[in-house]
Amino acid sequence: MGKFFEALRKSETTKRQTSARLLPKNVVNISPQTIEKSPLPQSAMDPRLVSFMDPDSPAVECFKMLRATIFTINPGFRPRTIMVTSAQPMEGKTIVAANLAISIAHGINEHVLLVDCDLRRPSMNTLLGLNAGKGIHEYMEDGTSVAPYLMKTPIKKLSLLPAGKPPSNPSELLSSEKMRRLVEELRGRYEDRYIIFDSAPAQCASEAAFLASMVDTVLLVVRSGKSAKDLILKAIEKIGRKKILGVVFNASNESAKDYNYYYRYYRKEQK
Repeated sequence: MGKFFEALRKSETTKRQTSARLLPKNVVNISPQTIEKSPLPQSAMDPRLVSFMDPDSPAVECFKMLRATIFTINPGFRPRTIMVTSAQPMEGKTIVAANLAISIAHGINEHVLLVDCDLRRPSMNTLLGLNAGKGIHEYMEDGTSVAPYLMKTPIKKLSLLPAGKPPSNPSELLSSEKMRRLVEELRGRYEDRYIIFDSAPAQCASEAAFLASMVDTVLLVVRSGKSAKDLILKAIEKIGRKKILGVVFNASNESAKDYNYYYRYYRKEQK
């Protein structure tokens, strides 16, 4: 985590500068500007899911970099249950979680289950263009098997466990022993899958810390210029430093421009 704090210090003393070319092993930059402005086809799926909607977008390569970092940062160990969260809302954690899941599912042998654990503001089924009436909430209240709540998505090898109807007690549900058993069941039942959990922001919801204790590792999404350093540090302390695999920085406009230029040049040379 030392490299992250150094990167965070530099991001405050220089005006939103991050490098897409020289990344610490546990810090990856994603450009939300690239995602939001990409020309995309019409679909029921959210156009920001560029890993599926716009495979030629430079942002897709960023998510492939993130996937590669997760697979290689700890030789001999690949985390299979991964929680994605942020310090506060509107940092892009859900978009990052969905695109990461799609990117992993595009691998040769990898299958992915995407779990919407943001019970306060569930949105994963909407992003994927799916109508989901029931999900984790309903399973936690009266379900005996999780299988009826799983949904196929338009992406091959990617399934979804939606959040369901927003409950009045999300923290109690996600910190329960039944939730812990669910995580263990998903890990044990689907030995060939990676399971990505989209969690509520750590600084706004206590359940993020509980869920972090149940998974293999955590990715913290930090949007450039959004969260103050003290909020990020508090989120890290709540989750636990040892649990955090790394940080995903949503990069500055300057980094996006540099990467776009390199990507266009590289693809031109390949043709």
